[in-house]
Amino acid sequence: MEVRKFHFSNREKRSPIKIHYKDLEPYQKKRLWVSLGLIITIFTLYLIVTCTFLNQNRSNQTTTWEKHLSSDPVLMAEVEKRATASNATPVSVGTFVGNIPSLSIKDSSFKMYLWIWFRWNGDDALDPMNHFRIYKGSYDKLDVVKDEVVGEEHYQLVRTTVTVNRTFDTTRFPLSSHQMYTYIESSYPVTRMVYVADTSKGGESTISDNIDISGYNVMNHDTAVTAYQYESDHGDPSKDGDIINSEFLTAVMVNRASFGTYIRCFIALVGTITWVLITLFICTYHRVDPLAMIPAALFGTVTNIMVGANLLPEAIDTGLLEFVNFFGIAILLAGAIAIININRVRNKYETYEFAGYYGRAMLITLTAFTIIGNFLLPFFAYIWW
Repeated sequence: MEVRKFHFSNREKRSPIKIHYKDLEPYQKKRLWVSLGLIITIFTLYLIVTCTFLNQNRSNQTTTWEKHLSSDPVLMAEVEKRATASNATPVSVGTFVGNIPSLSIKDSSFKMYLWIWFRWNGDDALDPMNHFRIYKGSYDKLDVVKDEVVGEEHYQLVRTTVTVNRTFDTTRFPLSSHQMYTYIESSYPVTRMVYVADTSKGGESTISDNIDISGYNVMNHDTAVTAYQYESDHGDPSKDGDIINSEFLTAVMVNRASFGTYIRCFIALVGTITWVLITLFICTYHRVDPLAMIPAALFGTVTNIMVGANLLPEAIDTGLLEFVNFFGIAILLAGAIAIININRVRNKYETYEFAGYYGRAMLITLTAFTIIGNFLLPFFAYIWW
């Protein structure tokens, strides 16, 4: 009977006794609200700042897109002036985007399979298909599909794969959208030839419906005629002043097709956060000190950061990848501090009931912020429409 009585008493001692907020002492309420106030304030401010930043970057995609497709009116007026004065030949240009074989954020480049056509009247010596270059890029050997003259109209059709060097915006990676701009720049100055968009029936620039880009969907496609002004005559004695070349822009915007890459980047972080919440639960309800389990979670968090970093170039924009990882580390540290406070209350003050109440409050608060934060951050980073 003595053994059974002792065992029953030990169980009673270890079972947490639930108390209500009204039963807490003033100093206990103060300790509780200081801890809750710090957590709520810090995490709320962090989420407001980061979500606002991500949302602004997402909204700027439309502005950036429109900016690239618009031409400088002053420059285009100068183009028209020079072209008119020298009686330059207008050449109708169009493109068909057949495929985008690769888009590499890490290598800062993309490839685009293009059909390019040129139509013009007069100037038999003009050969636009062999007198263009790709701005900030290159193209493979041209496959000449057609080169003919019908009446007075010249027609040239070529196909090739272009490779363009472009530094992609990684602010919202791994949920970011990307814009690819291919500038076909004439080798002739605008005093000899100017590009105009082909608006003839059946001649409008289009994009294939069967484009397959791994991990992305095509959001938008457009073209525009622009110009590039070199602030030099390249030492050419036949030129007087700067050189302006006509350009034809083919633009494609893509968006992440799914959350697969996002899950890949943060699945380990979710595991470590879950581990920390479990240790806090154990400390709260079983009066066990699991603080030694925290370093393993910290190691997992640091390892998780490298998963996303390996998919990006060395120079990246601060954004979603860092925000989610910082948030996870903050949850981990808050959980560790909560466990330390629970142990301190139990060991120094021997107020087991308050320790349990404090632990439950911390567990509920951190769990709530974990769910809210990991919902809001990707929500404000991804383009849903």
